[in-house]
Amino acid sequence: MEPFAYHEVESHELGRYRIELGELDTQTGPSPYSIVHMKPFSCCVATVDGRLAMVRQFRYSVGDWQLELPAGGIEAGETPAQAAARELREETGLTAGSLVDMGMVYPSVGSTDEECHIFATCCEGAPRMRRLDRGEQTELVLLRREEVEYMMDEGTLRYPALYVAWLRLARKGLLDCLFEGTMGQS
Repeated sequence: MEPFAYHEVESHELGRYRIELGELDTQTGPSPYSIVHMKPFSCCVATVDGRLAMVRQFRYSVGDWQLELPAGGIEAGETPAQAAARELREETGLTAGSLVDMGMVYPSVGSTDEECHIFATCCEGAPRMRRLDRGEQTELVLLRREEVEYMMDEGTLRYPALYVAWLRLARKGLLDCLFEGTMGQS
């Protein structure tokens, strides 16, 4: 099976996104297709004192408060790991220990080329001063493993990178290490 031929019709820059309007050449004629181009981002599964660090913030796209991993766009000249450590520090005040690369995923391939780079780390020390971006209003939430798993089972945690990271950590035998604070130690 071959993919349909695709061609761009027009493109619009909208803030941090570029919306590409195009068409697929199908057997029954042209079919509209849109792609949202976004810069890649990194997120960090981080624990401190055996609790998972998450940020709670209002997401206007879904009209509700969400619990998410500390995350943000990868800046020019920055590696995904550097972005993960920076965003963790900015959004939670925590300093990353050794970062373990959990890989990259595409959160929504049907409409966007966005890449999500996932890292895991154990932090030491209390949170310090946060440096939120303009327009960010977040709260640090620290959850015990049992609370995270309960919320996952109930479907109240809706941040997909957390599920990917959780599965990858479990498959690598690192989930216990993450909550024991021994991840990344030799």
